[in-house]
Amino acid sequence: MSLVSHLLVFLLSIGVVWFFAGVLLDTVGRISMRLCRSGFGTAFFLLGFLTSISEISVAMNAGIAGVPGVSAGNLVGASFGILLLIVPFLAVAGNGISLKGLVSKEMLAFTLLVVLLPVLLLADGRVTMLEGAFAVLAYAALAYSIRNRPEATETNVCIPEAAGGKRGLLIDTGKILLSAGAIFVASHFLVEQTVEVARLIDVPSSLIGLILLSVGTNIPEIVIAVRAVLEKRKDIAFGDYLGSAAANVPIFGMLALLSGGFVVESSEFVASALLMFVGFTAFYFFARSRSILSRREGVALLLFYGVFLAIQFVNLARFAVS
Repeated sequence: MSLVSHLLVFLLSIGVVWFFAGVLLDTVGRISMRLCRSGFGTAFFLLGFLTSISEISVAMNAGIAGVPGVSAGNLVGASFGILLLIVPFLAVAGNGISLKGLVSKEMLAFTLLVVLLPVLLLADGRVTMLEGAFAVLAYAALAYSIRNRPEATETNVCIPEAAGGKRGLLIDTGKILLSAGAIFVASHFLVEQTVEVARLIDVPSSLIGLILLSVGTNIPEIVIAVRAVLEKRKDIAFGDYLGSAAANVPIFGMLALLSGGFVVESSEFVASALLMFVGFTAFYFFARSRSILSRREGVALLLFYGVFLAIQFVNLARFAVS
């Protein structure tokens, strides 16, 4: 297959993820209202996990293909994109995000530190099984803290189960399983085409994962961002974003454990680690000021993602000419 053919399959796979992510999110929303369970915690765990299905699939398929660096780059790039591209976009497009009552300053700092962990472990070019286990335990500690936090004071929309009946609940559950399966299969092709594109242009597969694949697997989160602005549910979207970014950490840990550790090109991640640290620090201080992430602060955070892309494209050009 030619480079153009691989890119067409890649784009088709992204289209499948986009469509079924929309079905998935609509269905989860209906189920949450039927069961009268909503809020930050539900979004963090339920939507955070469901919108990470593509990252889980990428990790599994990359491990099977013997290229864990693809998934490692994807996980770092996806977390960077969620917190320094999608959330700032939501703040800009939605005229700010109010975080009052959603998450405490201490919990936000803890979450950002856990999300930062994979890129810090990658900075030396090698990830061991012990480091993978540490990443899994760090997420477990975060999940325990989130689960036991005081409930947010937001008002939940509740539709009695009788309004849809058990049949409606079963149909929605089937839609979730179908959508998750479709996203899983499409993600397999995303990995496959990423590896082939990296081979054809002769650059490290982890670098392609860091740039191209991380955008593709964040399509579900992008869908949420657009719909959150239209439906004025930015609070639930923020819970999903933190949950999805945090979910990448145990996926990273399991990747290291199941692959027995792996090696990457450290130069790809040193600059990313520094930029993520500075960007996440800015994110934290912006979010804690008046408990609002304003439109102006969103624009400032978008600049970090612009620098991130510039650095990765410089790396890409460097490998292409070497």
